[in-house]
Amino acid sequence: MKPAAPSPERTMKRHDLAAGAALFALTLLIAGVFWALLPAEYRQNQSTDYTAHYEPVARAILAGRGIVDETGALATRYPPGFSLLLAGAWGLGRAAGVADDTALLAFRLLCAALSTVLLYALARLVWPVWAALLVGGAGAGYAFFLWITKQPNSEVPFLPVFFAALFVFWLAVLRRPRVWWLYGLAGLLAGAAMLIRPAALGLGGVMAVLVLLLARPLRWPARLGLAALLALGNLLAVAPWLGAVYAQTGTFIPLSSGGTLTLKDGLTFLVDEKAYRRDVPLSDDVAALLLTFRDRRAEMSSTGDVVAIVLDEARREPVAFLKFTWIKATRSWYGNDSRTFERPTLLVQAVYALLILWGNAYAFLARGTPAVARPADLRRMLAGNWLIVATFWAMTMTAVPLLRYMLPLMGPLFIALPGVYFSLRALRAGAWASPAPSLE
Repeated sequence: MKPAAPSPERTMKRHDLAAGAALFALTLLIAGVFWALLPAEYRQNQSTDYTAHYEPVARAILAGRGIVDETGALATRYPPGFSLLLAGAWGLGRAAGVADDTALLAFRLLCAALSTVLLYALARLVWPVWAALLVGGAGAGYAFFLWITKQPNSEVPFLPVFFAALFVFWLAVLRRPRVWWLYGLAGLLAGAAMLIRPAALGLGGVMAVLVLLLARPLRWPARLGLAALLALGNLLAVAPWLGAVYAQTGTFIPLSSGGTLTLKDGLTFLVDEKAYRRDVPLSDDVAALLLTFRDRRAEMSSTGDVVAIVLDEARREPVAFLKFTWIKATRSWYGNDSRTFERPTLLVQAVYALLILWGNAYAFLARGTPAVARPADLRRMLAGNWLIVATFWAMTMTAVPLLRYMLPLMGPLFIALPGVYFSLRALRAGAWASPAPSLE
């Protein structure tokens, strides 16, 4: 008697496990090779946030002093997520007899590999196995992703948590719309991401809005309930930290006490002279506007003051302000703090942007059905991801616009990349859209 053939579901799970394991190993290999090939001067840690804040706070946690800075005061400049993870990595390393530097290296590699596996899982919700592998492989080989993993940036642990939040969220919305606990879990993961990087402040809110817009076929009352559940999960994740800060300081601080300083730096960064920074050419009117912002920094004692001064100067010099806004919008995708290698970075990013837009065009504009089994799910995910990207983009533009802040968003944008292949195949076949293969 012949043994029963494996079910399609079991075969699919085996394929996904094998693909995930392959991506995990591939990421470790690519990262190791990349780090080994970097010139010695670029292997050094260039993250001032790490040395000034995250490391000393993590060592204070590990020593049992709590979440405090080097002065012993509650560390509110950044949320505690990254420092807690660092302390955990070092604690586990010491228990295993491993040096702190080695434990930190292993932690970064683990985060990098988990990021690409979770990106694959996210893509797998809408693409066949091989196409999802393409997305994960694109993430693993993305040069700027590899660059940030070479040192302890907060983006390194943020990526797997952010991708996990997106995966659980889209799993609920696209595949399990009635499984209520998935929405709560998505909210918790979004809150965890916020505790690692305050730039994720609006993530839970955007997800809740997307539940209302996209959680079909549920009726509006059910969508409202699930959106509220997601928001509750988000709140539960951050409430202990917000409550502890308020109890000790008497002030409500939304994740970071550096909000006003960040806003001020975002207005003057192009005229703040630092030895390691290269100059950026500015038109006379934009330069004058930024110098005015710099001269008025003393008036910016609160976020409200910053907003009032920005609105005042925007009314006086609307053209210069629009030019400055455009500079910040574009530099968000290629800028770096030292302003070195920005032209080649811009060129690389432009190529990726072209491919991403091409893939989106296929998904949204193709005649007939795009070459996926669930084209409506693909379109919903892409549209929702663009709204999340827009939210992070707006947050980045309020600060110093740097690619490292936008880099986590490249992952969800990579979801569209297989559309490039399908569109080329359709063109070769003489039609914009080709028959849909099985998702499995």
